[in-house]
Amino acid sequence: MSILGKGETMRGPSISDFGFSIFASRIGNRKPGIAYVLCLAFCILCLAICPVAKSDSSMRGAFSVSGFATGVGTRAMGMNGAFAAVSDDSSSAYWNPAGLASSWYKELSFTRADLYDLDLIINNALNMSAPETSKGAMSFSWTRLDYDFESWKEEIYLISYAKTLLGPTIQDPVGSTDKSFSLAAGITLKYLRQTSDLDITPDVQAGDTIESVFSKAKGMGLDIGLLARIRAKDGRNRLSIGVAAQDIPTVVRWNSGELETEEYLPYRYKAGISLEPLPRLTVAFDVVGEQDMKFKELHFGVEHWIFPAERTFPVSERNLAIRGGIAKQLSASERMTFAGGLGIRWASWQLDYAYLMDSDGLGDTRNRFSVSVRF
Repeated sequence: MSILGKGETMRGPSISDFGFSIFASRIGNRKPGIAYVLCLAFCILCLAICPVAKSDSSMRGAFSVSGFATGVGTRAMGMNGAFAAVSDDSSSAYWNPAGLASSWYKELSFTRADLYDLDLIINNALNMSAPETSKGAMSFSWTRLDYDFESWKEEIYLISYAKTLLGPTIQDPVGSTDKSFSLAAGITLKYLRQTSDLDITPDVQAGDTIESVFSKAKGMGLDIGLLARIRAKDGRNRLSIGVAAQDIPTVVRWNSGELETEEYLPYRYKAGISLEPLPRLTVAFDVVGEQDMKFKELHFGVEHWIFPAERTFPVSERNLAIRGGIAKQLSASERMTFAGGLGIRWASWQLDYAYLMDSDGLGDTRNRFSVSVRF
C-alpha cells in the first residue's frame, strides 16, 4: 500500500464513467456486528457447498485455467505471489477481489508472458478496474493461454465487485477520521472456456477410432475474499490481513463429439498478511492451501518504492519499484521458486517486469511484462 502524506486528498472518479451499472449496497451503513456476522456466514456457506467428491473424468487437472496456476499480474508475480493482503490494483480480481476497494484510480493493464521462454505457450491478460465509490468498486478481466503446438486455447472472463463494509475507504484523506481500521469484501464471477483443434487418432489395440482428448470445455466459478487494513496516522499500512477462497465451486463440462464429462476444479484458499515497516517498503507473507491438502505453498515477497507517492489528479507520479520473493511448495517435491522485478511509473503510465525461476533445473524460467495506464 502506497504512502499518503498528511493533508493529501483524493477525488474518486465515478464508476459510471467506466461503463458499469451496479446496485447500491447498504451493508456499510449497518452496525459492525451485523457486517461481521454477514461476512462470516457467507464464507461458511460458500465453503460448505464446496464439492468434495472428485469427478471420474480422465481430464481432471488438465484445465490449467489460463495460466492461473502460475498467477496473474506482473507486479504480484515480482513478489512471487505474496499478494492476498497487498491487493490494490486491477489484478486483485485473481489474488483477492476485496482488494479492489483499495484501488486509487481507474486502471487499464495488459500483461504478456512467454511461459518457458519457448515461444510456444503464450499467456495474455487484460484487466480493467474502477476504484470504489459509494456503490463499490468493480473490475473486468480477461486472460488467455495459447498452446501453438496443439492449437489449444484457454480463456477466462472475470467480473469482480468489492465494497468497504467497515471504517474509512482508501480514498478518505489521512486524518479525516479517527478510525484506522477498515474491512472490505469482494466477489468474483468467472466464466471458463477451452477449445482445441486436436485430430482424431486411432486406437491400435482396439482397432477403433476414438477421440484423443476432450476438445471443448466451458464452466462457471466463484471466488470470494475479505481484506482488513489498519492504517497508521501517516498513511502507512500498519497491518493488512487478507483471506480468499477460489473455485467454490468451479464446474467444468468437457465435450468431444458424443463424449461428455464433468469435473469440479479443486478449490483453493489463501491467507496473507502485509505491513510497511518502513515508508514505501511492503513486506508480505501468504499461505496457500488446496482441496485434500491443508497447506500447499508458502510465499514471501517484498516491494519498495524509491520515492514518495503523490495521490493527485491528474496523475503525475514518477517512481521506481524494486521487488523480490521466494515461494516453496510443501508437497513431496518441496520445489522452490525465486522471483524479482522492477516497476517504473511515469505520469499515468506504469511498466512492470518480473523474472521467475524454479529450483528444479527444468528451465522453467518465465519473463513477464505489463503496461498499464491510470486515469
